[in-house]
Amino acid sequence: MLIQEVLRNLLVWLYVMISVPVMGLLAILTRKKFWARLWCEWLLKVLGIRIVVLGNSLPPKGQRYVFMSNHQSQLDIPVLEVLLKDYDIRFLAKKSLFKIPFFGWGISALGYIPVEREDPKEGLRSLLACVSALQSGVSLVIFPEGTRSRTGELLPFKKGGMLVPLKAQVPVCPLAIYGTKDILPKGSLWFHLNKREVFVYVGSLIETKGMTLRDKEKLSQMVREEISRGLEYFKRGEKPWEKS
Repeated sequence: MLIQEVLRNLLVWLYVMISVPVMGLLAILTRKKFWARLWCEWLLKVLGIRIVVLGNSLPPKGQRYVFMSNHQSQLDIPVLEVLLKDYDIRFLAKKSLFKIPFFGWGISALGYIPVEREDPKEGLRSLLACVSALQSGVSLVIFPEGTRSRTGELLPFKKGGMLVPLKAQVPVCPLAIYGTKDILPKGSLWFHLNKREVFVYVGSLIETKGMTLRDKEKLSQMVREEISRGLEYFKRGEKPWEKS
């Protein structure tokens, strides 16, 4: 098992070094989201990771949503890219990531939205960019904790993210991810592959029509309750309503 893990780690880093410049360049030239999804699909295949979906069904396709998820690992992003491939999603990402050659240039070309948490003016620009993206027809993925949790426990939510669905008046789909932290912990570059299943709990859809920006605390609490419910199932070892 250890030998297999070592080989998969070597293979995945070889894949990353070769594919990131190629996929980044293709994304810049074509501006097709397909390349990001394909890169993530291949990454999960190289790692041998299987996604198991629990809880409610994913929302109807062809509509705009803000998907809100807990954040445990960098692996959350490829998992959600693959899981939500039918929703034309865009992520919010740290502004510094957009400066990385090929990778940053690629996600910028594909319409990912840079976020600078420390500057209020930049925060306002990010909010307006998010609303504009939703109005253009895409869906967004937001990690309301704002950073990865080292322990897997749900961190306090940043309320700014709640303004996006309220301003755009689009539904929120809460998601709880479990298992990515054990595979790729925060701060680690080594994939631990003794367990290769990642579980995603789909919470109940939260409608925001009729709510205002003053309801950000209420919305935050509703989202937190749905994500916490999913995490509690996983902590107890329960797997209710398995979908795939």
